Amino acid sequence: MEEKVKDLIRESLNKRLVGHGNIDNIYSNSELVEQWLTRIMALGFNRCKIEPAAKDILEIQIHLIPNRSVEAIRAELFVTIERFGAEINAFLQYVKLRDTQDEKYILTKVYEELCDIEEGDFYYF
Repeated sequence: MEEKVKDLIRESLNKRLVGHGNIDNIYSNSELVEQWLTRIMALGFNRCKIEPAAKDILEIQIHLIPNRSVEAIRAELFVTIERFGAEINAFLQYVKLRDTQDEKYILTKVYEELCDIEEGDFYYF
């Protein structure tokens, strides 16, 4: 079920990018979506607490990205909170309900958090 939740969040993130073209000169939009999803999940699993979320990401990425700093990850998490509140709330719903509710109910709750996102609803900071 977690994969289905992640797919809904990916769809929402991609929907935000409609009409913006490539927004980064290093990473493709699909790579950015995966990075954002990682941050959203870390925040969700850690109930939006920055420090544990940053440490979780650092632990995962330390072998992939040498010299990665927890400070840089913290900054990315703050931007993620500002930019993707609906997606974070959707993943929080999943985390909150996954042990007590059935898949259909959870996916409905996740979708409800994402349904107001419109195409192109992406803000640059």
